[in-house]
Amino acid sequence: MRATVLDTSVIIKWFHRSGEEDADAAMVLRDAYLDGDIKVIVPDLLIYEFANALRFKTKLKPADTAKMIKNLWALGLSIQPVEQSLADAMIDLAYRYKLTIYDAAFVSLARQAKAYFITADRKLYESIRELEGVAYLADIVE
Repeated sequence: MRATVLDTSVIIKWFHRSGEEDADAAMVLRDAYLDGDIKVIVPDLLIYEFANALRFKTKLKPADTAKMIKNLWALGLSIQPVEQSLADAMIDLAYRYKLTIYDAAFVSLARQAKAYFITADRKLYESIRELEGVAYLADIVE
């Protein structure tokens, strides 16, 4: 089973689907993960981005955000710490493709792990679509 790196734009839809475009496609991936059909790996940066997205892009109360983070941990995703080799790769990708370091961390992890990378961020996808194994969420479940 080949691993898949999902960025925060996909995983946030697992928890906060209200008004989220492509939430159904994200739920297909969640179900595939829960059924053991795919292995999901993410950089530890996901925790920060996820919490920040909940904090600033929704009108949730602190207790709601805390519960969603607890539920995220409970999923048992393979959370990878940033090591020097990943840092070097993400810096290279960020400059080469004009990405944020945050986005480059997810893409670099996928490349390092020889995993697929799936994003719901159209701008990010358009920047890196030439890379092998990169997919846009809306395109994978049609």
